[in-house]
Amino acid sequence: MTNSLKLTIAQQNCVLADMDRNLGKHYQAIEEAIEQKSQLIVFPELSLSGYFLRDAVVDVALHIDDKKLDKLRQLSEHIAIDVGLVELGDKFEFFNTQVVFYKGEIIARHRKVYLPTYSLFEEKRYFNAGTRIRAFDSPFGKIGLLICEDMWHPTSSLILAHDGASIIIVSAAGVARGINENEKPQNVQVWETLNHSMAVFTTSFIVFANRVGVEEGVTFWGGSEIIHPSGLSLVQAPYFEEFNLHAEINLLELKHARVNTQLLKEENFELLQYEFKRIAEQNKNY
Repeated sequence: MTNSLKLTIAQQNCVLADMDRNLGKHYQAIEEAIEQKSQLIVFPELSLSGYFLRDAVVDVALHIDDKKLDKLRQLSEHIAIDVGLVELGDKFEFFNTQVVFYKGEIIARHRKVYLPTYSLFEEKRYFNAGTRIRAFDSPFGKIGLLICEDMWHPTSSLILAHDGASIIIVSAAGVARGINENEKPQNVQVWETLNHSMAVFTTSFIVFANRVGVEEGVTFWGGSEIIHPSGLSLVQAPYFEEFNLHAEINLLELKHARVNTQLLKEENFELLQYEFKRIAEQNKNY
């Protein structure tokens, strides 16, 4: 594990269902990140395909061994690359997936667990849900991957932190809804509060990669951000515009944060297991 990590968040405007154009945009961002000597680049949710795919899910789905991903594998010889894609499973299922390439190999993969299907969202119609939340080994220590709605369930990030993750990467396609008196979307404040709170509760670095652009008349707000385990914002990208956010984080500060705030150490797993089991049994009757 290194003492520091240089990383880039590629806050991109993904082109709906146009894999070739999106790959081209990825290559450009990766080359810039390599020039900046970043060790890791993070892309938003479904960055290779766009979000509101509906039936086009079938057309853009890729098995993780697909040759279309070969150049990303090649570029990962120089930098770790976290991309979002529609994954074609071995049984022809479709997953909303984040994959991390490094040194030509896949070192981490997360299939979105919580699929929003309400309001303008309809993911359960097109995707299968993931069934695991796990931390992964990396050259930068253990990392965790979450995708958008996963972050809205606090247990997701807590599982990752207890599984050893020191960096939790959240890739999102966060939509802008409502304008308040500051002409800032109302839900942005909620998202940012959530991210900062989870940094404190898990005493972890939160790397939030959100997309921008417009699809089907829906706007994505950006505002990608890196948050310190203390809950303080280290750096943030602008809202509503494409931007490559370059930053460096001091991983040694995690040790101090976890000494000063020992929430993880104090967790009572036996209590949690008992109460969750009790609640699950109760809910069987509903």
